[in-house]
Amino acid sequence: MIRSGIYIHIPFCKRKCYYCDFNSYANMEKSLEPFKDAIMREIRNRKDELKDIFTSIYIGGGTPNVLPPFYIENILDEIYKYYDISNDAEISIELNPGLIDDEKLKTYKRIGINRISIGLQAWQDKLLKKIGRIHTIHDFIENYDMATKYFDNINIDIMYALPDQIFDDFKETLSNVVSLKPTHISCYGLILEEGTVFYKLYEENKIKPADDEFEMMMYHYGIEFLQKNGYKHYEISNYAIPGYECRHNTLYWKDLQYIGFGPGAYSFVDNRRCGNVKDIKKYIEMINRTGYAIEDIDVLDEKDKMSEYMFLGLRMMDGVYDRDFKTRFGKSMFSIFKNAIDKNIGLNLLIREGDNIKLTQKGIDVSNNVFEDFLF
Repeated sequence: MIRSGIYIHIPFCKRKCYYCDFNSYANMEKSLEPFKDAIMREIRNRKDELKDIFTSIYIGGGTPNVLPPFYIENILDEIYKYYDISNDAEISIELNPGLIDDEKLKTYKRIGINRISIGLQAWQDKLLKKIGRIHTIHDFIENYDMATKYFDNINIDIMYALPDQIFDDFKETLSNVVSLKPTHISCYGLILEEGTVFYKLYEENKIKPADDEFEMMMYHYGIEFLQKNGYKHYEISNYAIPGYECRHNTLYWKDLQYIGFGPGAYSFVDNRRCGNVKDIKKYIEMINRTGYAIEDIDVLDEKDKMSEYMFLGLRMMDGVYDRDFKTRFGKSMFSIFKNAIDKNIGLNLLIREGDNIKLTQKGIDVSNNVFEDFLF
């Protein structure tokens, strides 16, 4: 049973990828130790904020394996000391190829990490260079083989609709990734986000995004290919060998509670969503001065919570069950969202089966439009 989660944000990178709009920074090695000390203090200070059994811990970034492995050990030690972590908790860490070594993997295994997520993105060196990755395919294969000696639950991230990526590139990526037999595959279409290198190049007409039809063709091919190879399509962009669905991300989509530590990390406890300050130096300074770094607080009313529950839940292929909605809110989603549900069933974007609604394939393709109908 999924209860609550902990997210730990490591904001450092060796180099910022051209598509990335995550809260991450390169060339800040001098801040590694002050950051480690600050996040450990934040973990201690917020120990009473969410009293629950935690069934997942996710260490993301950035590139967490930029940190010396004993820093990760120190941080997790604080978590284990002050939070009730279930014996079968899923404990994940994101890793970038080219920065993985035997010592790090041994440490991660020893300190309880049991799931790793490796950012591949594409199988072609020319595309990896084009999108600003620091690794080659050779690096990835070497690192993946090394990781399988210690971990049997491994996710691989891949992307499609990249600049200059042809359909055969994507097919080759999928085929080679599946041949490695990871337990989980995340497959994301490129989004040009403001503030990224790619967005600037797009504004200067130096790169051209894939057209919608071509992008959708790649997406549909990915679904069909991965399902044929034994992967369950359980969320819009995520696929797993049955039983290996990512518990931490599922916690987000089920609108459950979580607490986030580190610069820019968000927490969702009761009816409040809180975000830490993003800037690393400001985060360290605030923690050292007050013990906390919360900058943004959003109090959700009942309508906000019901809307979020619906559009997050509909990201999953299993959809949303009215019995779960009633347990959470004491009302039926079929009365609260009657117009939105009826409209999207009429457009063949949603399907109803008993007390369940879920996206159709057509609905998945225009999911953002469907989600908007569930906003008050």
